[in-house]
Amino acid sequence: MKTLIAYAGKTGNTAKCARQLAIHLNNVTLVDLNAEQVNPADFEAIIIASPVYSHKFEPSVKNFIKTYLSILQDKPFAAFVTMVEYDTFNKVITREIPEALRNKAIAIENFGGEVNNLSPFGWHDKLIAKSMVKLESKKHPIEFLADAPQNFNEQLKKASWT
Repeated sequence: MKTLIAYAGKTGNTAKCARQLAIHLNNVTLVDLNAEQVNPADFEAIIIASPVYSHKFEPSVKNFIKTYLSILQDKPFAAFVTMVEYDTFNKVITREIPEALRNKAIAIENFGGEVNNLSPFGWHDKLIAKSMVKLESKKHPIEFLADAPQNFNEQLKKASWT
């Protein structure tokens, strides 16, 4: 199945996860939505991936979903995010992915994340990120979720995606 993994991000964490996921799939094209445009009509299945900053998707991912919603609804669809604030996952997904797309998604997962490079952020976003990391690190380790990519792949396999 000709699959598009459309992702974006500032720190490289989401790109790293997208590349790791692509290894387990056949006939995959990776596209960084911050660097290039792509038409999902050219693919049989779509995976979107976004970091979550302040409870929001990366703007280019949000725009991609909005622009191509009707195409995305007609194809096998899955999504993952990289975020360290686990408690807000459902809230973020509900707000950032339209209901019709969420309801047909084969998989939607949080891959967790790392906060090791804040240099792409402005001072205000750095301040928020540092505060959030301090708060979240009291609840759980700030790291990628080791089982999330495997769980995601298992859901894709069940749907005969891989």
